[in-house]
Amino acid sequence: MNFPAHSNIGRIIDADTPASPQLNILYILLASIVGYTISETELTSEVRKPRQRLGILYILLASTFILRTAFGAPEVALNFDGWVTEALAKLETDGLTGGFHRHTAPLSRADVAAAIRHAESRIHNGVVVPSAIDRKLLEKLKREFAKELMIHDGRRMRFLPQLRMTKEKAAPAFEWGLHYTLGQLEQRNTPRLALYSEFEGHNFKSPPLDGKTAGQRLERWRGDYTGDFKRGYLQVNSTHLDLLVGRDWLFWGASPYKTIGISDNSPPFDQVRLTSRLGKRLKATAFTAQLDSTWYDDGEKRYLAKRYISGHRLDYQFNDRVEIGVAEWVLYGGDAQTLEWKYANPITFYYALQYNAKADDNVMFAFDAAIRPIDGVRLYGEWVIDDIQYVPGANDPHAVAWLLGATWYPQYLGRHFGIHSEYARVNRWAYTHLVPDNQFTHFGYAIGHPISTDSDTVRFSATYQLTVSTEAEIRGVLTRQGEGRIANRFYGEDFRGLPFPTGVIARTTEIGGRFSYRPLNGWNASLLYVWHYTQNAEHRKGATSQAHQLAVQMGYLF
Repeated sequence: MNFPAHSNIGRIIDADTPASPQLNILYILLASIVGYTISETELTSEVRKPRQRLGILYILLASTFILRTAFGAPEVALNFDGWVTEALAKLETDGLTGGFHRHTAPLSRADVAAAIRHAESRIHNGVVVPSAIDRKLLEKLKREFAKELMIHDGRRMRFLPQLRMTKEKAAPAFEWGLHYTLGQLEQRNTPRLALYSEFEGHNFKSPPLDGKTAGQRLERWRGDYTGDFKRGYLQVNSTHLDLLVGRDWLFWGASPYKTIGISDNSPPFDQVRLTSRLGKRLKATAFTAQLDSTWYDDGEKRYLAKRYISGHRLDYQFNDRVEIGVAEWVLYGGDAQTLEWKYANPITFYYALQYNAKADDNVMFAFDAAIRPIDGVRLYGEWVIDDIQYVPGANDPHAVAWLLGATWYPQYLGRHFGIHSEYARVNRWAYTHLVPDNQFTHFGYAIGHPISTDSDTVRFSATYQLTVSTEAEIRGVLTRQGEGRIANRFYGEDFRGLPFPTGVIARTTEIGGRFSYRPLNGWNASLLYVWHYTQNAEHRKGATSQAHQLAVQMGYLF
């Protein structure tokens, strides 16, 4: 079975390599210290095979260990469990921080320190009166970013040993991060130089691909383990311009979960990135990156396509309640393709360049906006144009995607309780391209929203902040996935007569809850329950599948 790519289930699949007796003893000892997992799985389907049943159990249990946060935006450096991004999003919605260009992520540690200072200033000047829980969250952030607030140079390291468990086996894993800063820019209260490296080791397989790739990111080692330097970059800052060279995520959009434009659904980019702040309201970002290679083979011609992506974006903070963003990017590739310096130019207009050159590169546009009409309420939306027909009489479909969402923290409940909803839709032929080299993927994964093309999803969740480090969440997700795939091309079909989604629609319902305890250091714990039910599984009419999961995890953060 293929779980819908949007699902919180299915991001990691258990490896098949059996553990040795010595490792089993180690796993049992670690489990007694670090945590344990309880599971129950049930499946009914006309098309299911015994081996596929085990695959569902693997997916359900292994997914527990990446669901440590309610949000999905990239984490701030040295923050492995995502609580910093989640806390900042809450404080911004409640009016404490004001705007801080959160639509362009990941934020640097200096960016977070600046948001904390602004929040303190707003409180001191009486602009906002924080709730008790928001005041505690702000104090927790101040402790985490104490060095950045004092602008102290030096090295910081974090190490997180874990135990990841399924019914079939338990396997230790770990994450490590190093952050080093040097020099000071007094005008911006930021370091002149920052170096960051982040590593993860585990022996779980990667999720299923959305498309094809000729590249390989990870090689299995002893015990089926992989070592992944997920992020590693050098950033040099100046008064008005920052330069980043290395590997990092990109996340452009207003959603706190996954955007429909450039998200962190695919592996991080090896890139060169420029960021400029033009006053307090305007922020400009541009990057150029090399993507994975893909094979082109139409039966007559075969070659290895080299692929690249360039993009630029403007964020405008109209005031502390309104933020808008506009972006354009271009993905291109081909036989013996090299870097196009015209696209590496951050102040050009990509569509005009490719139009004048009569090229068929994949140019896309994105618009996003968020408004806080009152403290505690945030409304946001995104619109991505992959292909839109503006010539009268054009007989081609609009390839677009859009997203709407809302968050509300009621004041009469002390801002402890939050209600979140979001709807995302990716039309058929969005993310695709007539030239196979230019499909919107990186190492086989959609660069945009995880649901990929010909799908939509709606999610509702409620969170409750019990203490500054303890949170509970319940959520429900409904997804429809058509038979369109990111590798499909438009060849003149009668698109006006096609429904959305197309073909036999797989309908997935996901209901679950999460409890997490995430202090600054030391022991942490999480509990997750998920029920998953799919109608027309694998797009086979009448086929159904369902599964239950209960998992508990504990770890120690150094």
